Amino acid sequence: MAGIQATINFAIGVLVSIGASVMDAAGINLLKLDHVTNSEKPIENQRNDCGRPLWHAGLYLYILSQVVGSTIALNFLKPQWVAPLGSVSLIFNFVFARILVKTKITKQDLWGTLVIVISVIWVVGFGGLTQENDDDLDLEKLKALMLRPLFVIYFSILNVITFILFGCGMLGYLMVSNPEMKKNNNFFKGIETSRLQKWVGMTMASVGGLLASQTILLAKSGVKLLAISISEQHSQFKDKLSWFILLFLMLTAVFQVYCLNTALKLLDSVLAVPMFYGFYTTLSLVNTMIYLDELSEYPAWALLLIAIGIAALVYGVLLLSEAKEDEDENESDIDDIKGHKKKKHEPEDVFVSFDKWLSTLRWPSILKKRFRSGKVDKSEVQMEDSRIKSTAFHS
Repeated sequence: MAGIQATINFAIGVLVSIGASVMDAAGINLLKLDHVTNSEKPIENQRNDCGRPLWHAGLYLYILSQVVGSTIALNFLKPQWVAPLGSVSLIFNFVFARILVKTKITKQDLWGTLVIVISVIWVVGFGGLTQENDDDLDLEKLKALMLRPLFVIYFSILNVITFILFGCGMLGYLMVSNPEMKKNNNFFKGIETSRLQKWVGMTMASVGGLLASQTILLAKSGVKLLAISISEQHSQFKDKLSWFILLFLMLTAVFQVYCLNTALKLLDSVLAVPMFYGFYTTLSLVNTMIYLDELSEYPAWALLLIAIGIAALVYGVLLLSEAKEDEDENESDIDDIKGHKKKKHEPEDVFVSFDKWLSTLRWPSILKKRFRSGKVDKSEVQMEDSRIKSTAFHS
């Protein structure tokens, strides 16, 4: 009976996580669509984020996906399973980026995202070897876990790195937003604005992922404390530590949304979202391992394979970065002979490439059968043959 209930809980958790992933991808790309639409308007007609209805729609849909994924799914699944299931949104991200924002999806975008997805599955697969049980989590056990020297040192270093990167990203964003200030700064004035914009966006997406990995860990603790408070009708929020969890949870949740929104202003969602979820998912696992004091339970070979998976994740991020960098360089190439801009070796949109390949196929045999049976006019077949030959010649 317990096994059946566990299976049902797992199925509910998976369905909730996938549903949250769809809302997540839709919300993020609505945000990106709003930023693109606003940037295309004359400067005097551009409005602040909070003054645009579409921005609010995308933001609230994204927040709802996080609430559903972090609150409901965490009641049925372990944190290290919620994070990788949330990465399913990378697949939906391509769909919504194409439909809503008309983003060009190149083969290198697909390869980079595939490497990230495989590395996340790899890390989570070897990271889920232990069978921890946190069902009896209460305030006293939270204290014991959080006050361990290893936990304090690790999360202190993690947050120092996170907020240093956040500060660098904000400084770079200030330079991108204010060309005059950038021109007067000795360090930034020698950096091309497009390149600076890309690296600032990547930094903010990475910081958002780092903060989100802490949000989901704190959400697990917060949800447990809230559930115990309701079930036992006895508040668990009676200690400084419990209020610290709640406060830090709110801070990381707000800052991760801000970082992701800033990254979407500067980058395509097909680059910002995989970076965000790559760091988010991988660090969620590492955070959980250290938080629940599981490192000693892992054999050395498992830790080595987890490190290899994290290295592969970084490689996937670099692939995505190079894809966008090559595209930017191709768009700036100038053909001196013809005196106009010329794109050399421009990455082709995979959707356009597929459509060209599909159009070169011979007209379907079912159409031929319909023609022979008299259900299709001969002129229709001749026109179809001419269209295919012409398309194949031009392709």
